[in-house]
Amino acid sequence: MLVFLVVTILILSLSAAQIRVGLNFYLNLFGNDGFIKIYLFGIRVFHAAVHFEHDEEKRNNLVIEHGKKSGKIHLNTDVKDKKSIAAMLKNPAFENMLVEKVSAHFTAGRTNDSFFTIALLQSMRVLFYSFMAPVKCRYSVDITESFTPVYNRDVLQTDFIGIIGISIADIIVSCIKSIFKQTNNTRKQEVART
Repeated sequence: MLVFLVVTILILSLSAAQIRVGLNFYLNLFGNDGFIKIYLFGIRVFHAAVHFEHDEEKRNNLVIEHGKKSGKIHLNTDVKDKKSIAAMLKNPAFENMLVEKVSAHFTAGRTNDSFFTIALLQSMRVLFYSFMAPVKCRYSVDITESFTPVYNRDVLQTDFIGIIGISIADIIVSCIKSIFKQTNNTRKQEVART
């Protein structure tokens, strides 16, 4: 009985504790290749290759390849599309994530064209700040960034490192709330039809 009580207390403590997850995302846009790595307590638990593709349905996708498995994230804002970024961000699991730190490094350059290099780097800076503004408003996040021009070769690379805090208990509670909300909405729609 004592062992059961101790195990139960440990499981409840771990589910309520905040877990820090590290994320490293690297992408070479000219070479259209990169990787994503996920760390849990500093130990790498996931590694996959990434690249962009434009499919026959005229959608832009981020393809994630892990071993023989491959998955696609549609780069659009259609909430009805289950594989889109907007639909993923509406997932209750993502709503309870706490972004603690984001570090980004951008490298851009074109051989013997300093004007294009600086214009491209400044465009990347504006896009990065506009993308991070809602994140900064929602979370108390520490953001560091660097922008490096390269004048002697063609390069366009980005490297993100982030620390995300998640609580399993918060995710479970929000998933249950979401299920109840969906069942209530379907009941209201059924009542309205009759």
